[in-house]
Amino acid sequence: MLVLDNNVLSDYLDGRASARQFLRGYENEEWAVPSIVLYEAYMGCVHGYIDGTPAEIRQAVTTAMDVLPVTNRTADEAVSLQEELLSRGVPADHPDTLIAATAREHGGTFATAEKHFWKDDVQAVLPVAVYGPY
Repeated sequence: MLVLDNNVLSDYLDGRASARQFLRGYENEEWAVPSIVLYEAYMGCVHGYIDGTPAEIRQAVTTAMDVLPVTNRTADEAVSLQEELLSRGVPADHPDTLIAATAREHGGTFATAEKHFWKDDVQAVLPVAVYGPY
């Protein structure tokens, strides 16, 4: 399962060629987004960063991918992940860690453009698909 961060999802929803090309490499895998990433996409369209309405975003996302819940178990996984990252000297922002932990909780690969997740020390505890269009 490929679990998308907001930067990948937003580019995909905006029709950016870089996101479509990246995701073609994973077309045989299931795609998912944490519910917090879906919320970020809604806020992106409300604030004009993503074209469309929240209803259109919901339709596009739920047609193409699963939406993963963020639960107490996810929060516990995020704490564990952050502790592991801190012990390796590569802490992540709290929302990013929660999103990445959702991928790890569900046995997925985290797809992100956030460069601090690309480091070998991070990839030793979390499978990461590098999305680098910027």
